[in-house]
Amino acid sequence: MKIALPVNDTLCVYKGNPHTAPKFAIYDIKNSNNHIYYFLSCLVDNPLSIVKCHEFEIDEMTCNCDMDRQKSFSHKCEHYSLLETISECSYLLASKYCENTKESMRKVDIKVFKIPPIINKIDMAIKNFIIGAKLANKIKNIHNAS
Repeated sequence: MKIALPVNDTLCVYKGNPHTAPKFAIYDIKNSNNHIYYFLSCLVDNPLSIVKCHEFEIDEMTCNCDMDRQKSFSHKCEHYSLLETISECSYLLASKYCENTKESMRKVDIKVFKIPPIINKIDMAIKNFIIGAKLANKIKNIHNAS
């Protein structure tokens, strides 16, 4: 299984709307003999962030866009641009996301999993996901394979 995690330039969990994240860490999660292993598959730049020179409005980053903006075709397309980056993933882990992000992911069957706001480190976000997604029913250990 592949998961996508928005990260900032210092490779910590990005706390804003994923479509405004500078990068995405793509992780593979494997289950072998009741042990779960996760490892970094790749780091990818967010193409929308590059096009916008990493400059987004505060409302976009905090998921507080007004209703007109949320319904605008161009704004919805910005959310769909993420699909170029994370389309092979089964899950998007995010601290915060708006309905447009959720809807664009739903259309391609990527589930959005909310990361609690107190989690800042990638390994904790992944472990929280594994336990929260009930993948660890009979798991003895969870290992970082990197």
